[in-house]
Amino acid sequence: MTVPTQEAIGALLPAALALIAEGATPSALAQRFGDAGATVDPALAGGLLHRLLQLGLVRVARFAGEERLFVPTSLGRSARADGITGLGAVGLEELERLRTDLLSTIAHELRTPLTALRTSVGLLADPASSPTDEQRRILVATIERNADRMQRLIGDILDLARFRSGSIRLQLRRFDACELAASAIATLRPLAGAQDVSISLSGCDKRVSVFGDHRRLEQALVNLVSNAQKFSPAGADVAVRVESGDELVRWRVEDRGPGIAQADQARLFERFFVGRGDRSRAREGVGLGLPTALAIAQAHGGTIDVDSELGRGSTFTLVVPVEGPGEPAEREG
Repeated sequence: MTVPTQEAIGALLPAALALIAEGATPSALAQRFGDAGATVDPALAGGLLHRLLQLGLVRVARFAGEERLFVPTSLGRSARADGITGLGAVGLEELERLRTDLLSTIAHELRTPLTALRTSVGLLADPASSPTDEQRRILVATIERNADRMQRLIGDILDLARFRSGSIRLQLRRFDACELAASAIATLRPLAGAQDVSISLSGCDKRVSVFGDHRRLEQALVNLVSNAQKFSPAGADVAVRVESGDELVRWRVEDRGPGIAQADQARLFERFFVGRGDRSRAREGVGLGLPTALAIAQAHGGTIDVDSELGRGSTFTLVVPVEGPGEPAEREG
């Protein structure tokens, strides 16, 4: 097989992005080049798609048979519309600006817990401060809380990068979708209770068997329920319902929060995006929960549906095939 050169890839990137439309596999992209009068084999098409993935212009949507299906990201659609798809100065300048913004956001999110850590450690280490036992307990708790926050942020960034590149291998086994939902709810119930928000579970009058990565799917559902709890008013209930049918299993998460504006819904799954509505309730969030949840769903051959209206709350539905994804994965048992 001929390995495509970087020069060949660079020269064809603008045309590749233009031809992807709503999605393409390497073989489909090669065919579209052929229809346009250009000779591009699947190996070169695959190299083009991989380079666009590295640039953040496309993402892996799901596996189509033996091939991955790539779709444009919001950045890719914007790049295509604005004519910055090439590797020329304008395109590179725009991509570099976006990368700089991303790094600035990460630095900002890490700076706050890091400052709290340094301050707390400094007070504990300073012999002149002489903290009481209660003050020492509070300082240690502050250190633990902010260290956990930094660890979660870094873990989310690494997870999302691995899912986007397709390098995570799922640990597949059969389990009960209701058990997974109950476990996710139990994780969040103490935090929800402190906010005077309840979490209910329904649709579990019978076992709903699903084949997937239990830990990753629970991570995705926890992200959805955590978001719902975070935006719910005091005294509200977050309703989680398990449904199955059409060879799919669905975990519906419904809240009575402020809802999401249409303009924001189009960007919900972008990294570090936080909606404009009632940001104060999401002050602990960094905009990685939903992109990570979507990446997990897509790795299983599924998706996340969103139904929301301002003033009427939101419903997020995690949907995956009951028999698991089609790509190779590590199987347990």
